[in-house]
Amino acid sequence: MRLMPIKQAQAKWLNATADKGLRSLTLSTFKKDRSVSLEREGDGWVLVEKGFERRCEPLPTGGAAKRLVKDAFKREFPHSARAYVAEVRSRA
Repeated sequence: MRLMPIKQAQAKWLNATADKGLRSLTLSTFKKDRSVSLEREGDGWVLVEKGFERRCEPLPTGGAAKRLVKDAFKREFPHSARAYVAEVRSRA
């Protein structure tokens, strides 16, 4: 896990679904009491929230997925300045 500024983590988070080599991406707060994850399942993605809300739901394709990802980020990181980022890449 790497600690990075929240803006950099947000950019990585919003572009995660477009990255073909990425298997999963997890963002955690500085205290690690809340987190959001994107995990690849087959051809799609699953959004997992553990914090203010606890949910696990598959992402639809297109603009609706982007909106769900952005809302989850805003909900779990309302006042954060830094976030831990952990990513898992598939082997080539």
